[in-house]
Amino acid sequence: MQTKKRPITPARIIIYALLIVGSMIMAYPLLYAVLGSLCNIEDFLASPILPMPRHLYLENYTVMVTASFPIFLWVKNTLVRIIWYITIPGIVAVLGGYVFARLRFRGREAIFTYLLSSMMLPGIVFWIPTYIMLARWPGAGGNNWLGQGGSGFVNQWPALLIPGLVNVYYIFLMRQTFYSIPEDFEEAARIDGANTMQIMWYVYLPMLKPTITVMVLFQAVSIWNDYQWPLIVSGGNPDIHTVALGVQRALLAGASLKGWPPGTAITDYPFSFALATVASLPTILLFLWLQDYFVEGVQGFALKG
Repeated sequence: MQTKKRPITPARIIIYALLIVGSMIMAYPLLYAVLGSLCNIEDFLASPILPMPRHLYLENYTVMVTASFPIFLWVKNTLVRIIWYITIPGIVAVLGGYVFARLRFRGREAIFTYLLSSMMLPGIVFWIPTYIMLARWPGAGGNNWLGQGGSGFVNQWPALLIPGLVNVYYIFLMRQTFYSIPEDFEEAARIDGANTMQIMWYVYLPMLKPTITVMVLFQAVSIWNDYQWPLIVSGGNPDIHTVALGVQRALLAGASLKGWPPGTAITDYPFSFALATVASLPTILLFLWLQDYFVEGVQGFALKG
């Protein structure tokens, strides 16, 4: 059946023009970084609005390849955190969303409101008390059972894996998705003899796939770009450095690797952009791979809200 084409109206032209302009504005930083990474410092400073290399300057990339940076170690450490923070908070979010959407018990709305109230505080507020808690963990890192005498979990893997295992936003996201699914599916499954876990696995999880994809993308990008917390709790242990910390380390060493004299005051922005471009590729490829489910999940959540 042939679909009828929508007529071209002035309103549609204006909408598409605004979308094109908005897309160009959003793509400008990425284009700026890619072109800047292909410049030497002279070409970059000569064209501040949009770097235009007079010839392809690939040394910014070859330095990363030839230098003895433990890139694979950084990537491995980051992937461990990504898988951990997708799996555990994801399970908690799905089960929590089910509990707050399907189970009826006294105080449900009050408990959920209390959880949502925690989102009103910025995450930086919890950094100092969380650091102290990890540093005073009983029996860890030379501490006695009162949490004194050692360093606790600081500069150890648990400091990168314990905080943030319950994500209230993802619980809220799953709860809204459960509300959009008719309860008839669950009732029919229970009549057929399915228990709660079978209903979760065979009935709800396939329906939650778009929302889970949104959660996976958000969490993967967040952990991949996480810099401040790993710097605070693992900066003294190079064996557990993540990609964000590794990029900073490579940036500080880039000038000396390119033969610049010690104490040079000029910041090597082209090398910074090369590092940023390479570090951004995995998240861009992940989004392109999951974009269909991501768009479906975001649109569905917008309609449900």
